[in-house]
Amino acid sequence: MPETYIITPNLNGVSFLEVYFRSLLRQTYEDFRVVFIDNGSSDGSVDFIKSNFSEYLGDRIILIENHENLGFAASNNQGIRIALDDPQCRYVVCLNNDTEVLPDFIENLILAAGDDERVGSVQARMIWGQNRKLIDSAGLEYSLNGLGFNRGAYEPVENFNERARILGCCAGACLYRREALEDVEVDAEYFDEDFFAYYEDFDLALRLRSAGWDSLYAPDATVYHYKGGTNPFISDFTVYHNWRNYTWTFIKNMPADLLLMCLPLFVLTEIIQVLLNIKRGKLIILRAKYDAYRGLGRVIRKRRALKRVPESEIKEYLTMRWSVKVPSPQED
Repeated sequence: MPETYIITPNLNGVSFLEVYFRSLLRQTYEDFRVVFIDNGSSDGSVDFIKSNFSEYLGDRIILIENHENLGFAASNNQGIRIALDDPQCRYVVCLNNDTEVLPDFIENLILAAGDDERVGSVQARMIWGQNRKLIDSAGLEYSLNGLGFNRGAYEPVENFNERARILGCCAGACLYRREALEDVEVDAEYFDEDFFAYYEDFDLALRLRSAGWDSLYAPDATVYHYKGGTNPFISDFTVYHNWRNYTWTFIKNMPADLLLMCLPLFVLTEIIQVLLNIKRGKLIILRAKYDAYRGLGRVIRKRRALKRVPESEIKEYLTMRWSVKVPSPQED
């Protein structure tokens, strides 16, 4: 049985799947299995896999066919449970479907993880596929005002060539140690399924840090991520889940002393979010905030269940930021 499982959710991503599978199937490290979770795609994703990669199904590739979109958190959990059911599994790699990995991607993630058993997660170097001079993510940064950022987003790739300790990992391309996931599981969930999508990896990163697990950035593990980049359109779905989950992440994970100290910053950020989105015509922000505060009972219950250790070092990894770098026309 394999030592490593690759978990990938998919929703209508057929245009990426040829590159995704071909790059995984040429890895220098071969002791892995892919758990590919399709969330009710209507673009022929499942038929494409069955037609083009049938010889790998059941052995190298486990294909899960959901009849509806379970969301990023729940579908990743679906794959993680399959992985952890295998007693030989030591590592779980979360990987987006719109990615292309270099041949030593998995090998270098595992080498980084193996250096220290307290390393609970390892971040790959995610490069923006549409412009390979720029970083997509070199890990996660979490601000004292509750805002989450991708470390290094749209900055030059050469600025992120060194291994580093980081707050935690972007779940688009990272490795989690089995023991770390099991240590922070709440309600038989690893990613919080109430989040559905957005901020769920920040939530997991903060929980791992609070429980004393370390996180590393491993630039030798390189992946190209073909995301939308600077597309100015932001859907109601994104606004709703992003800003609802922003509230939940802060209330759920901030240590008590920091929560009180940073509460004015948090409230100010909440107000700015509402005003900016109303100005943009995104009235869905009102529902997002209503549902966020209506759901605080569940959030506080989960907060009480979190594991916190004195040596978590979480405070030293928190930053203070208000905005993300946007690529200039020359960079885009």
